[in-house]
Amino acid sequence: MKSESMRITRCCALIALLIGMGSIAGYADSFYSSQAAWAAALAGSPTTINFEGIAPPDGAVNPGFGPGANTNVGGVNFAVGPAGTNNVFFILGDGYYGYPMSIISMQPTDSSAPADLLITLPSAVTALGFDFGNLFDDATATVTLSDGSVQTIEAPGSTDLAFFGVTAPGGINSVDITIPDTFGLDFADLSYGSVTPEPGTMLLLGTGLAALAGMVRRKLARRA
Repeated sequence: MKSESMRITRCCALIALLIGMGSIAGYADSFYSSQAAWAAALAGSPTTINFEGIAPPDGAVNPGFGPGANTNVGGVNFAVGPAGTNNVFFILGDGYYGYPMSIISMQPTDSSAPADLLITLPSAVTALGFDFGNLFDDATATVTLSDGSVQTIEAPGSTDLAFFGVTAPGGINSVDITIPDTFGLDFADLSYGSVTPEPGTMLLLGTGLAALAGMVRRKLARRA
């Protein structure tokens, strides 16, 4: 009886190790510059947030100045990030600066600090995507995720916003975007959802549970 219990204990430990190894492999972030490719990796349709109707067409709303100035849209908080010590936060209506949609725009008042947008979600998500850019000049944006991943991306200096997408099976609940120049950071259309589970992880989980169930059945049969 004791040896049977020890075998089950060892089996459980091995199954947990295998599942853990599969989960670690599945937790690696993947990054996308194509919105279609990002959407194809999701389980179902994402939730999308935009800024339509907050500011009038060709007009602007100013939620504040400096770190902490923020607005909440659809349960997601958009704020001047910690590096934006001199950022003015604008929400611009359709047509402003020539953008066809409403956007968030972070505008530094001088060159002493970068434009910095901090986005915080109400709970962790495993897939996140958005459009961003910099109207007046090509620039390099740094995207920092709450799970520690950091990506450097070229931002177009035009009204053609660039797409950034990530799938993060370990979960992320915030993203910080910075552009280190005086021309600001423009942002539109945040989407988020759930990533399709890695097939390898699900296979390990199913195999491990089946093995454990078999051992328990055999033990119960011997007791009967």
